Amino acid sequence: MKYICIVFFLVISISSCRQQAINEKCGKNIVVCFNHYHPKPHRTPGGMRHVPMPKVLYTDSIGTLMEYMPDKDFDTITLYSTEHFKELGLNYGDFEFNYYPLMQGDTITISMDSLNYPILSSKHHPEYNRFYNMNYELRKGKTHVGVEAKTCLGGSLAHIAKTIDIIRANNWTSLIIDYCPLDSLQSMFDSYKKNYTDTINSFKEQQLISSEIHDRYQYLLKLKDYESRRMLNEDTAFYRQMEPEIADKYIRYPSYREFLDYYLWFLNQHIPTIRKSQGGSKDWRQTFDELSPKTFQPKSKQILLERCIKEIGENFSAQDVNSYLDKYIHITQDTLLPNKIRDQYNLSADANQLLLKDIHGKPTNLNILLKKNRGKVIYVDFWASWCVPCREEMPPSAKLRELYKGKDVVFVYLAFKDQESSWKKAVEQEGLSEVPDNFLITNPKNSKILEKLKLELIPRYIIFDKQGNIVEVNAPRPSDQQAATTIDKYLKQ
Repeated sequence: MKYICIVFFLVISISSCRQQAINEKCGKNIVVCFNHYHPKPHRTPGGMRHVPMPKVLYTDSIGTLMEYMPDKDFDTITLYSTEHFKELGLNYGDFEFNYYPLMQGDTITISMDSLNYPILSSKHHPEYNRFYNMNYELRKGKTHVGVEAKTCLGGSLAHIAKTIDIIRANNWTSLIIDYCPLDSLQSMFDSYKKNYTDTINSFKEQQLISSEIHDRYQYLLKLKDYESRRMLNEDTAFYRQMEPEIADKYIRYPSYREFLDYYLWFLNQHIPTIRKSQGGSKDWRQTFDELSPKTFQPKSKQILLERCIKEIGENFSAQDVNSYLDKYIHITQDTLLPNKIRDQYNLSADANQLLLKDIHGKPTNLNILLKKNRGKVIYVDFWASWCVPCREEMPPSAKLRELYKGKDVVFVYLAFKDQESSWKKAVEQEGLSEVPDNFLITNPKNSKILEKLKLELIPRYIIFDKQGNIVEVNAPRPSDQQAATTIDKYLKQ
């Protein structure tokens, strides 16, 4: 029976990691030692960066994707596998992943070069370093703004190249700095692919790698090719070419999840309403419906549908979420994810209330808040930690609070569709921790009050008069000079 034993422990020094390596040399363990491995986000010369991504990926014995971030100067994970190699994914700068077939029984130290790119070193078999670090050598001279050409072709850098005339006309300097012509990027990637193929063929001829690892490297090159096609591919049926490669036997590879992400990308381009959305939110309900009748093997299908369910939970109403959770259970027989989603969005809560909790976790609701502040004007700010315009209004809001200090005006901050940990961090950053009426909305999906307010976009501001009636459903924001004028009007009543 396959299994992976993951052991996380503090390594006092490299020598202790090496001592463990001697003990594991004859077994099936793969010891991975992280030597001052603290990857930092990469920023292009023009200032472009991506959202944070997991730094280390691997899969457990049933194919569950595991994420890990070394948080010590010397950290270690021990992987156990019955296969003769185990695939490990390492992130570079939040822009791209590379995947490494680590040999059974080996001990590998992972460090970084001066640009924070991963460097692997084998303890027992120095000859393995040639294929462990193959991509590190191949990418030299074939990158643009510090990332691989395929990453540029598959993302926003390709969009810059396609719209460079508009960018230059508007003198958007930061985008111009990151510009590279599409044909140059494609030529760079074609050269990379040729060298990659020649290199892995040479490794196989020298019997440095097995046929299985050779096939795996070919698969990883194909994965890079799929990414390069995303922004440039005009074939809306391209996803069909990928479907024969969707198989549960690949579950044990973390790179398979990236493959499925690319498959979903191309599938979404096939759906006309999504393809024509001009960058708007994808309707993952349609994606779910497209996937439902497909005859994929069960584990792969469940992974694809999980992605849809998570997106539906994030972007659609409680009614839609519950409907698609029922469909998901019927297809997959899995109840763990639906229970997690229902708990996450509090879908079983009283829909007639707007439920809240404060920074200490104490629950309350809007009705209690209104009764407590009867006789005062209430200015409500709907915001979220992830909302940049919301955060930009916080300094003007602080000035507005100071202006009405000691008067019958209450400022209430309600975090909408926010993660609790992110909300608490933003509360501290924005100086709201000392504001008494600062809450997280705990039933944003099913509250009829929010439905009546048609709260879809934030920031949003509303005003209640002294009797607790809504008198402004779209009140001026704090930075607007009319905010004080409007509050004064109801303060005098």
